[in-house]
Amino acid sequence: MTVMKSWPVLLVFLLAILVYSMVRFKKRKGVVFTGPFGEIAVGGASSGMAALVIWIGVLCLFIALARPQYGFQRLPDATEGLDIMITLDVSTSMLATDFRPNRLEAAKSAALNFIRGRPNDRIGLVLYAAEPLMLCPPTFDHETLSRFIDRASIGHLQDGTAIGAGLATAARGLGGSATSRRVIVLLSDGMETAGRVDPITVATAINILYGDSIAVYTVAIGTEGDPYGLDRETLARIAEINNGRLFDANSPQQLQRVYASIDSLEASTLPPEGLFIYIDRYIGWLWAGLILIILGIFLKWRILKTIGGGE
Repeated sequence: MTVMKSWPVLLVFLLAILVYSMVRFKKRKGVVFTGPFGEIAVGGASSGMAALVIWIGVLCLFIALARPQYGFQRLPDATEGLDIMITLDVSTSMLATDFRPNRLEAAKSAALNFIRGRPNDRIGLVLYAAEPLMLCPPTFDHETLSRFIDRASIGHLQDGTAIGAGLATAARGLGGSATSRRVIVLLSDGMETAGRVDPITVATAINILYGDSIAVYTVAIGTEGDPYGLDRETLARIAEINNGRLFDANSPQQLQRVYASIDSLEASTLPPEGLFIYIDRYIGWLWAGLILIILGIFLKWRILKTIGGGE
């Protein structure tokens, strides 16, 4: 439970101390009155109880004044946050050991760190080699997504590199998104060898269909001089067409920095601590306070009526 105003809470404690002191003082006093039924001892027990009820009512009013609230976390709506698709090359060249332990494991580790830093965004996963595979659509279930990434391996798809097909599958996975901003992170360490559609043609089609609502960030793993034929020029052009940029990653540490840069460029529109809904709960305290005060006044009236000999 939270409170909107803190100063009434302090008054509650001060009043509680005052009430406690008054009740102790009243218990020491006792007066004998003569009523219609003979002598009646009216002392601290009865009048003190009435005062106690009234002061408890006052305390309840102060608690209501503090506006106590209860909150619970909710998931973002379909139009909130970002939808992100990680598109990962799983061709055999990703087994190269210039990254420790190899390129694929380094890419998976960097992706997992990226996901942990985006708790309020829907993130999905596409794997591609000679053919693409939508392994996980954009989801808030990052635990399941992380398991998919952990288990991503080489050999389940026909070997080759179809950058265009992987990009098209990622864009198709974001096609039903209701967010105003969608992101594709495309990682590759090679060149187009197996696709039926040119990657530049796919990138142009994505831009025509979705405009500025989809940004494509491409990550070139390795160097142009390596034996796997990294096509840096194509990756740069894909990013340029689709409102993104090309990142070079020559080491696992640089790959982590690439994801950190994308994280800062595509800052989430939602707070990292999550979304909370707060519901006011002061009405109950308000009614309790009013009822107790009325009850206390009634008890005092009954005591005085008894003292005065009324009925």
